[in-house]
Amino acid sequence: MKLVINAIRIPLEKDGAEVYLAAASEQLGIDPAAIRIVKILSKSIDLKDIRQFYYVLSIVVSVADSYANRFGFSVYDGETEIFRQQASFAGKPVVVGFGPAGMFAALELLSYGLKPIIFERGKKIEERSADVQRFIREKTLNTESNIQFGEGGAGSFSDGKLFSRRNNNTSVVNRVLKTFVRFGAPAEIEYIAKPHLGTDVLCKLVRNIRNHILERGGEIFYNARMTDILLADGKVAAVVINEERECQCSAVFLALGHSARDTFKMLHQKGIAMEQRPISVGVRVEHPA
Repeated sequence: MKLVINAIRIPLEKDGAEVYLAAASEQLGIDPAAIRIVKILSKSIDLKDIRQFYYVLSIVVSVADSYANRFGFSVYDGETEIFRQQASFAGKPVVVGFGPAGMFAALELLSYGLKPIIFERGKKIEERSADVQRFIREKTLNTESNIQFGEGGAGSFSDGKLFSRRNNNTSVVNRVLKTFVRFGAPAEIEYIAKPHLGTDVLCKLVRNIRNHILERGGEIFYNARMTDILLADGKVAAVVINEERECQCSAVFLALGHSARDTFKMLHQKGIAMEQRPISVGVRVEHPA
């Protein structure tokens, strides 16, 4: 049986799994040897009392079924695993853009047994990183390979801040965090209060996701910008890459990012329905540590 133990308070200097186990044992009133920590649901810092700072945790522990109904604690039912049937599909689906949206679209298609063809106007993350560094050093801009364009999308160079509500995340957000962990992110991003991934970790995740897609039959083409989309009877029939290559398809997933203004202009001219989103404005404040 798995139980949820909330509001465990641990002094910062005493952080550790053995301390969590002792705290759970005290709340449950049973021997620590009869308890196993299964999962950390959330972990934040309480700074209200300047005399002593605490970690505040919610954890899941496993105890013998014989303890059922003995405690006033919630039973943890876990998360439902998603099992999908093989999808029938005419041809291979096309994904345009290989930033976060394109990557997750490709992973989702793979989960249905479909093998996507992906077109990315920029370069692989390794080559793109070199172009970004060259721009920083020499101010030489490659208009198709920079902080905005390329494998991994603009977020690869955003220093990896993740917006997460810990144990109040939606199931979709939790799936995203689990996917990051699956491809090499630290497991703690699933439960700490302010998760963070640096660009170095993000670049590794991007490579791992790329390799996973290729190993399962997906195809990825770089320096491949969609310059036209061909319609027949009101449905997509093909995409044109770099004004020369035509790729027949019956479904296209557009994962363009916000900087592909030339592509948005082309889609608008083709009469493809689009909806403008509200503009977001942010302020970044830096101060000495």
